[in-house]
Amino acid sequence: MEFRSALVGRWVGEGRGWYSTIDDFGYHEMVEVLDPGRPFLKYQQTTQTLDGSPLHVESGYFRFPTEQRIELVVAQPTGIGEALAGEIHQDGPRRVASLTSQGVARTGTAKFVEQTRRVMSLEGDELIFEFWMAAVGQPMSQHLASRLRRDA
Repeated sequence: MEFRSALVGRWVGEGRGWYSTIDDFGYHEMVEVLDPGRPFLKYQQTTQTLDGSPLHVESGYFRFPTEQRIELVVAQPTGIGEALAGEIHQDGPRRVASLTSQGVARTGTAKFVEQTRRVMSLEGDELIFEFWMAAVGQPMSQHLASRLRRDA
């Protein structure tokens, strides 16, 4: 199954976050990827603290110019927008999409984010999601990692 069709579905699980400017934290995550029957997939992500308080949301669209190329446009209510592009490759039994920001836009009041990187690894009913960023004067470093299961 190609990466595009394997990504469609509802994914739930837990993750952890860290960054040099904040305390480490754990979170619950839900990702929903829908196929609207067009040449893109719709993406929605929400997270909550481990005690259930809202934490983060973002939404956007995946595009697949070829079977090996992937693009993602993401909007966040924090005033940040990302346009990412990358490659899809096979790593043993996993299909991996590695995307790097081509541009990060932000409103005047949003935190300063210079660059982002996202890696999604798919194997069967498991999705591993990793996020890196260069932000608020800090160099590019990993910020989030989650392990999600397909919610049947």
